[in-house]
Amino acid sequence: MKPEDVEMMGDQVSEEELMPEDKAFDDGTNYRTVIKEKFYITWDKSCYFGQSAILNHGITHRDQKLLARVFEDVETCRYTQTVILQGAAGVGKTTLLRKAILEWADGNICQQYTYVFYLSGKEVSQSKEKSFAELISKDLPSSEGHIKQILSEPRNILFMIDSFDELDFSFEEPEFALCTDWTQKHPVSFLISSLLRKVMLPESFLVVTTRSTAWKRLVPLLHNPRCVKLSGLSKNARMDYIYCLLKDKTWAMDAIYSIRKNERLFNMCHVYQVCQVVCTCLKEQEEKGGNVAETCQTTTALFTSYICSLFSQVDESCTLPNETLLRSLCQAAAEGIWTMKYILYKKNLRKHELTRDDISVFLNVNVLQEDTEYKNCYAFTHLHVQEFFAALFYLLRENPKNYPIKPFEDLNRLLDSNSFQDPHLEQMKCFLFGLLNKDRVRQLEETFNFTISMNIKGELLMCLEALEKNEFSPSQLILPDLLHCLYETQDRGFITQALSYFPKIAVKVEEETQLLVYSFCLQHCYSLKTIKLTTVAELKNRLDLNPIAETCQEEAVVQTIKYWQDLFSVLHKNEYLREMDLNESRLNKSLMKILNEELCHPRCKLQKLLLGSVCFLDSCHDFSFVGKCLTLTHLDLKDAILEDNGLKSLCSALESKQCKLLVLRLESCDLSVTHCLKLSEALYRNRSLVFLNLSTNNLTDVGGKLLCKIIENPNCHLERLSLANCGLTKAVCEVLSLALAKNKSLTHLCLADNFLEDKGIEILSYALRSPHCTLQSLVLRCCYFSQVGGEFLSTALLDNKSLIHLDLGSNSLQDSGLRFLCHVLQQSTCTLQELELMGCVLTSEGCLDLASVLVKNSHLWNLDLGNNNLMDDGLHILCEALKTPNCRIKKLGLENCGFSPGCCEDLSSLFYNSQNLLQINLMRNALGCDTIRNLCRVLRLPTCKLEFLALNKKEICNKELKKFLNDVKTRNSRLKIRPCYYKTESEGWWQYF
Repeated sequence: MKPEDVEMMGDQVSEEELMPEDKAFDDGTNYRTVIKEKFYITWDKSCYFGQSAILNHGITHRDQKLLARVFEDVETCRYTQTVILQGAAGVGKTTLLRKAILEWADGNICQQYTYVFYLSGKEVSQSKEKSFAELISKDLPSSEGHIKQILSEPRNILFMIDSFDELDFSFEEPEFALCTDWTQKHPVSFLISSLLRKVMLPESFLVVTTRSTAWKRLVPLLHNPRCVKLSGLSKNARMDYIYCLLKDKTWAMDAIYSIRKNERLFNMCHVYQVCQVVCTCLKEQEEKGGNVAETCQTTTALFTSYICSLFSQVDESCTLPNETLLRSLCQAAAEGIWTMKYILYKKNLRKHELTRDDISVFLNVNVLQEDTEYKNCYAFTHLHVQEFFAALFYLLRENPKNYPIKPFEDLNRLLDSNSFQDPHLEQMKCFLFGLLNKDRVRQLEETFNFTISMNIKGELLMCLEALEKNEFSPSQLILPDLLHCLYETQDRGFITQALSYFPKIAVKVEEETQLLVYSFCLQHCYSLKTIKLTTVAELKNRLDLNPIAETCQEEAVVQTIKYWQDLFSVLHKNEYLREMDLNESRLNKSLMKILNEELCHPRCKLQKLLLGSVCFLDSCHDFSFVGKCLTLTHLDLKDAILEDNGLKSLCSALESKQCKLLVLRLESCDLSVTHCLKLSEALYRNRSLVFLNLSTNNLTDVGGKLLCKIIENPNCHLERLSLANCGLTKAVCEVLSLALAKNKSLTHLCLADNFLEDKGIEILSYALRSPHCTLQSLVLRCCYFSQVGGEFLSTALLDNKSLIHLDLGSNSLQDSGLRFLCHVLQQSTCTLQELELMGCVLTSEGCLDLASVLVKNSHLWNLDLGNNNLMDDGLHILCEALKTPNCRIKKLGLENCGFSPGCCEDLSSLFYNSQNLLQINLMRNALGCDTIRNLCRVLRLPTCKLEFLALNKKEICNKELKKFLNDVKTRNSRLKIRPCYYKTESEGWWQYF
């Protein structure tokens, strides 16, 4: 078996720091002898589940070369002084460390260290007050003076702290209060904290082992640690080992196949001990004539069978635990999982009212084991066994309403946890849901001879309902975990109830186990309204490892297709499902076929399908559903590479008389002039489409002119068209102008980021003057025109009666061009309501003209002046106008306008006096904390009508300002203060649809 690669990270120190100093004292030969005697005896005692000492030696031998250079980063050849060895329970961390100290004592590895000290988490936790010198001198056959000599050369010392997760300490001491003197007596927790944090003996080297679940608790204590992950058995090694353990080759293959189908269970088997548990359980099932495949279906099913088998072996001399005793053990298990403390010390037993006789019941059946080295230390035989009993606690606990709930009893907190932030709770939560299965409960009731209440089902459903309604819950993290938990139940009715609280679901299918779990759960979900499903079509076949029969491989392929069908069945099983988001998915022919079948299903009511950035593998474009799905009105293909056959399929569907599509987004689809010709032909026949976005495609003037022919077609129903960044120039404007004059339906046109120049704007202005022009919104952002073009537009507005939204941003309009525009805006005939002038090279001088507009125009309510150098003087002019009763501005954009703290008085007066202003954007202005503090005094007043204020994130997050902003939030709940500013649909319509 090949060793797994390890994952390493962290900062390092120089190589010179690693080299030992000259030895000015005894070389420690006697100490090495003591170490060898002690650890060889320990080695012979450490046998788990009948595992031999030879196997223990084998486990560690493969990692010896890792230990030889454990402090060195292979890639950079630099060193660190602190290393974390992390891995799952039972993966071999302790074995590796003990092997390492033996190898050091034999002179084989780590000879740069004169002394290596091994500190066991269990032993240290039971130690009382002493000095650090006393703590490490237990195995030293030396005088006190010798210890002083050893610790005076910390560069030559390696400390091994084994099982950080077994240290029964809180590590809450502040660093400034820690101990530097290794001769002073302190509580042992204090000494270990001082060593870990490099307050004591900072030049020494340190290796700490910990379970992966406690890794996050350890890292904050250490300085620049490097992490080495022990990953256990490789996938092939697991298969070989299971095959060897099962022995009976006639059914071993089927058993392995069943294990491999359950990816969660198979992942657990990277630990030898779990492999043995699984195989022991399956052998017993086979002997009883049980269903091995069913036992492997969920981790809960297997561990329920395993636990029940342990108690079924109880003879007449032993007794089964009663409900009270079992509840006490389960309570201890649950608290241990929550606090990430996995050893039951004397105080833990007393706390949960467990006596020595009580413990013996569980020792006799191998649920618990007593440590062979340290007295009064008990542990569950494996972490997963503890997690199982911890989950069982929630079924056995007494009515929580009768007494105060302890933190680990709170189901809401448990369900609110997620595998990213709370990995230590993940498997316990899965077991809890798995124990809702009636077959699992029946097994436990038959084993323990008492009835188990299922009231927990109702409690969990209430918690799930509350969880979905909690806006602060990170549902994107919780939901995938929840689906894994629901799969464990194998209870279709419960899954349906649980998911009824989640009308919006977002999941990402990247692994085989996710496909299995999500397909099982979602096919029983009938209340979805929106689903975001990111899929990876070419999932690696879960059975691609030997030994697996060819027939199993074929069965797996068929089964995978079935899983995909079940997953996409949400399209016809949910009568309220209106939107499916498949953005960034990878679809193959099989998935496209399934998708088409589901969309064409008579019960499918989907309206909106998002296929943005989708990768169509092997050119599997098939959009025939567009012409068949009678409810589909929105199709988004943004950033999808359609290729010729994809566009051909789409155009064919658009030409269908049954096509009901209203909205089509094709921006950034790499469309060319040739594609534009095909699309134009399809649009000529289409009678449904009202919105088309072709932005960021190299259509050029040739393609633009082709589309203009469609626009002027009297049968064209297009209302909104976006041609932003399509390579258009002034050459297309004449054809476009004629088309606009003839068209009777187009109301929104976006021509942003095209090189139209002043001449192009002049030609378009003719169309705007036409009494037949129906445009309501015109976007000309970044079209490279000057004040000359602005003058043409201003003149056109005098005659236009339909335009209400105009975007002229990022054009060199300047104050002179603004003057023409403002002259028109003051006319009573001008009906413009929204004007965007961001980045138009405006100054405070232009604000005088704008002020007249603000006072006289009764239609304008939305004005954006961001990215212009208005300065404080310009703001003063605007504020005076904005405060007048005649001003109708509700939304004002002033981002990055060069304001300083000097504008504080003007803003305060505006916020106090304005009766119409509801939203204002002041981001990227150097207002300063004092200005914000003064503004808060006005913002909290009931006379302030403002509902939304955008400020810099740095100011909003400032600690000094927090209390002022919180005060505003309390006194003026209507006002939202955010470090962002969102456009409304009218301002960015080409992006909203």
